[in-house]
Amino acid sequence: MTRRVIKGNLVLPEKVVEEGLLVMEDARIAEMLGASQASKLFGPSEIIDYSGFWVTPGLIDVHLHGARGKEAMDGEVESIREMARHQASCGVTGFFPTTLTASQEALLRAVEAVRKASEESLPAEVLGIHLEGPYISQKRKGAQDPNYVREIEEKEIREFQSALQGFKTMITLAPEVGQNLNYIPELVKAGWTVSIGHSDATYDEARKGFAAGANHATHLFNAWREFHHREPGGIGAALDEDHVLVELIADGVHIHPSFIRLAVFRKGVDRVCLITDSLKEVGLPDGTYPWGELQVVLKGREIRLKDSGVLAGSVLHLNHGVWNVLNWTGLSVPEVVRMATLTPARSVGLEELVGSLEPGKRANVAVFDRNFETVATFVRGEKVYSAEGGHL
Repeated sequence: MTRRVIKGNLVLPEKVVEEGLLVMEDARIAEMLGASQASKLFGPSEIIDYSGFWVTPGLIDVHLHGARGKEAMDGEVESIREMARHQASCGVTGFFPTTLTASQEALLRAVEAVRKASEESLPAEVLGIHLEGPYISQKRKGAQDPNYVREIEEKEIREFQSALQGFKTMITLAPEVGQNLNYIPELVKAGWTVSIGHSDATYDEARKGFAAGANHATHLFNAWREFHHREPGGIGAALDEDHVLVELIADGVHIHPSFIRLAVFRKGVDRVCLITDSLKEVGLPDGTYPWGELQVVLKGREIRLKDSGVLAGSVLHLNHGVWNVLNWTGLSVPEVVRMATLTPARSVGLEELVGSLEPGKRANVAVFDRNFETVATFVRGEKVYSAEGGHL
C-alpha cells in the first residue's frame, strides 16, 4: 500500500479545515483529519508539510484548446501530453481538450489523439473531449473558421459516435441552426453533455434547446446574441433556467467583473464553471501565430484574430481565474474553488470520481499559496509538479 499524508489548509466543498491532514492511499483519498490527530497517527517523516497553504481538489477545466505551442487540433498525442504538463503547473489535474470548427477529417484526427492520450498516465488527466462546434451560428462564430461552420449532418454525428465509443463528450452547438435542435435529445441519451454556445438564438429558441436536454452554456456572454432588456436572448435563457450550468472566462478581458458577479450571484457557485478557453499561445511570447487556416496576434493578456481583431480565446491559467474571482466577488475560498472543481466535474457527470476532497475519490490534489500560485500538484496520489522542481 502506498500512503502519503499532506498537511495544510484543506479546502472542502463547504469549509476549510485549517492545518488538517489529507491521507492518500493507493491513488484514492482515504480520510481527512484534524491537526490535533497528527502526532497520534503519523510521524514527522510521513507528513508532507504544506502548512499555511491551500490544499484543494485538483482543478478541472472542461474548455481549453492548447498550451505551449500545442493544441488538440494537432491530432497528435504528444500535443496532449504537453498540454497536460502545462495544466499540472496550473494546479489542474483533469481537463477536456477542446477542438475548433474544422473539417470532419481534422476533427476525427483530434478525437483519436485525445482518446489515445486519455489512456496514458499524464500529469493532468484527460477526462473527456469538448467539441466546440462545428455546428454553430455563422453570425456568432467568434474566432471560429467560417469556412467550416455548418449544421449537424446525420453522417458526421454517426462518425463521431463511432470514434468516441462512449468517451466522455461535451459538444457546443447553436440550437437555432438547421436541424440542430432535433439532435439534442439523441446526443443527451448517448451520454453527451450538450452546451449551447456560439449562438444567435432568441430567448425562446434557447429555452427550447435547454428543454430538449442541453444543460450547459459555453463561455457565457461571449459569442452570444446581445443581452437586451426586451430580448434577453440565449444569455437571459441560460441565466433563467435553473438546471443550466454556465462557463465563465475570468481573465478580465473577455468579461467585465460586473458580469462575472451577475452570473455568479444569479446562478450560484454550483452552476458556474470557471474555464480558460486557453489557446496554444499560452506560455509563448507576444507575436503572430498561425491558428488553423487563420492567424492570431498575442499581446499581453489578449489574443485576437489578426484580420478582424476578434478575441480568439485566452492565455489564462485556471488558478489565476480562481484568484480573480476571489477578488471580484468577495466569495469564500471554498465557494470559488468549487466553481473550478466540483461544479465542472458535476457538469460532465464525473462528480463521483473527482472534484472534491472526499474519501473514496481520486487523490487528485493541488496546493496553492495565498495568491493562488501553484506550489504542488498530485494526480492519483503521486506528485506530478512542484514549483521548486517543475514537473516530476
